[in-house]
Amino acid sequence: MSRALAIAVNTFRETIRDRILGVIVVFALLMIVGSLWLASISLGQEGRMMKDFGLVAVSLFGLIVAVFVAASLVHKEVEKRTVYVIFSKPVGRAQFIFAKFVGLAATLACVLAGMGLFLFFADWAVSKAPSAMILAATALIYLELLVVVAVTIVLSTMTSAILASVLGITVFVAGQLSRQALSLTSLGHSPVLKGLSWFVYVLIPNLNAVDVKPSVVGELAPDWSQVAAWSGYLVAYAVLALLLASWLFSRKEF
Repeated sequence: MSRALAIAVNTFRETIRDRILGVIVVFALLMIVGSLWLASISLGQEGRMMKDFGLVAVSLFGLIVAVFVAASLVHKEVEKRTVYVIFSKPVGRAQFIFAKFVGLAATLACVLAGMGLFLFFADWAVSKAPSAMILAATALIYLELLVVVAVTIVLSTMTSAILASVLGITVFVAGQLSRQALSLTSLGHSPVLKGLSWFVYVLIPNLNAVDVKPSVVGELAPDWSQVAAWSGYLVAYAVLALLLASWLFSRKEF
């Protein structure tokens, strides 16, 4: 356990010091600041524009960090041949995968917390009232991205880092549209299309189920019981993905 913790801490230190990460965060904050300008030219929709555009920036740049760092987590260790040193000690491959995930999850938490708090206080300054929904939405975006990280790690054990990054982004987009895939099953299409729709709905994580951005801008009130249930589903999905990544990684020869 102590060795796995050391791997997680080392992963956190390496990723948090990455200069590319700093550039991404700066761009995200600039986009949030840009939303202030958009809010200023909107007609009576300052708070709505600020929250909507700001949360899109948090989600977009958080996704970039998640997929590109997750895709290179395993490949970097293999290319540097540090896996030989790690596995010469009593560290299992499943421990290695989970420790890497925990380290990146901590990095992602810092990034999302920074962007979310910046948006929270910026919106507070514009709207003259704090909005706890911004923090709730940021926390749920973090959960969505953790699932994407887990899936990207699975993909990285089977493909190159670049392809894993692209597929990770594809999974995120598909996860936002999975509910639309399910709606196809109620239409009068062929059994093959219905079966394919169900397959996509089950295979792709339903990230849209915990998306509360519409509630942040006041479109509708969230059903927190459903959000909690789907959050549990996403946690289970991430754990299963990591178990699959551990199994695939254990089959590789080093």
